[in-house]
Amino acid sequence: MAKIALLIGVSEYEPGFNSLPAAVKDVEAMHRVLVHPDMGGFAEADITVLKNPQKYEMENAIYELFANRKKDDLLLLYFSGHGITDQLGQFYLATRSTRKDQAKQLIDVTAVAASLLHQKMSNSRCDQQIVILDCCFSGAFAKGMNAKSDGTVNIQTQLGGKGRAVLASSTSTQYSFEHKDSGFSIYTNYLVEGIQQGKADGDSDGWISVDELHEYASDRVKTYCLDCDIDPPMTPEIYAVKEGYKIHIAKAPIVDVKLRYRQEAKNRLIQGKFSRPAVRILKTRQVELGLSEDEAEAILKELVRPYREYKEVLIEALDEEGYPLSEAAQNDLKDYQQILGLRDEDIAPIEEEVRVIASQQKATTSPSVSNSEPLQIPPTPLEKGDF
Repeated sequence: MAKIALLIGVSEYEPGFNSLPAAVKDVEAMHRVLVHPDMGGFAEADITVLKNPQKYEMENAIYELFANRKKDDLLLLYFSGHGITDQLGQFYLATRSTRKDQAKQLIDVTAVAASLLHQKMSNSRCDQQIVILDCCFSGAFAKGMNAKSDGTVNIQTQLGGKGRAVLASSTSTQYSFEHKDSGFSIYTNYLVEGIQQGKADGDSDGWISVDELHEYASDRVKTYCLDCDIDPPMTPEIYAVKEGYKIHIAKAPIVDVKLRYRQEAKNRLIQGKFSRPAVRILKTRQVELGLSEDEAEAILKELVRPYREYKEVLIEALDEEGYPLSEAAQNDLKDYQQILGLRDEDIAPIEEEVRVIASQQKATTSPSVSNSEPLQIPPTPLEKGDF
C-alpha cells in the first residue's frame, strides 16, 4: 500500500482577496508530521507540496494525485487558503491568480472547481481518500484576525462518497482564523498537535484515525474560540461515508501519562458526569500513572467544564426569567451550546435536571417568599471535590 499526499497552501492573492500568511506555514507543518516515520509515515517522494500555485499547477497536481492508483492506496489532499463560491453556490479553491469581477463576483475560470476534484476522486480506484480543507466560506475580516473568503456550500454533496473523508475547518457561514501563538491556522494548529503529540489517539490503540483526529481538533478549536471570545466560533465538520471515518491517517507517538489519564477519563464521561465506579477507577489509574491529585483534578475539570458552564448559564437564565424561558433566551442558549461544543443529547439531562428542580422548588415555595430566590441546584461530585 502506498501513501500519497498533496499539500497546497496559498498565501498570496490578487487584489480582492486578503493575503493569508499562515497558509504556507500550515503546509510546512503538515509536511513535517506526515513525513515523520513515527507519525504519518509518508515517504518524502510521495508528498507533493505546492506553495502559492497557479490554477493549472493545482489542477495538474490533483490529477496526478488520483490517477493510476491502486485500490488499497491512501490518498490525502490538504488545502489551506481561500474557499469561495460562485453565484450558483458552487464551491472553488482559490489560487494565487483567482480574481473577482467589478461586481465582486468570482471569475470561475480563475479558480479550481470542487466539481473537478469530485470527478477525479470518483474516477480513482483508491478506496481510502482524505480531503482536509482549512478554509472558510464567509468573507470579511474580524478585528485583528485574518478571515478566509465567502459564500455558502454543501461540502458533503460535492465531495462525499464511499471510502472518503472530508474534514473542514468551519461550516458554510463561519470564518477560519490564525492561531495567535503558533502562526498557523487554528484548525491546522490542532491537527498537527493531535498527530505530533499523539493526543488525537482517542482509544489509545497506537493509531490516529480520521474521526479521532477530527474529534480532537474540533474540541480544541471550540475551546480556543471560547477562551479567545471568537464569536461566532469555528465549528469544524467531518463528512465521511462507511470506512472513511476509520482510515488511519497516522501513528500515535508514545503519549505522556497525563494524556493517557485524560483519554481514559474522557471515555468514562457520560453526559457530563462520572459514575461512582468511574470515580474509583480513575482514582486507581491516577495512582498507577503517578499523577498528583491536583494534576488529575485539573484534567477532570477540563473535561466537565463545558457541561458545568452550560448548567450555570441555564440556572442564571431561569433565575432571571423563570420557567419556561423566553424564545430569545432559548435561542441564546442554543448558540452557547454550540460555542461549548455540546450536542443536544449532552444537554438534555442537564435541562431535565434543572427543570425538575425548578418545578419542585416552585411548588414548595410559600407565596410570601420572593420569586427572586435563586435555584438551589445540588453540586455534582466534581464540584464537591470528590476527586
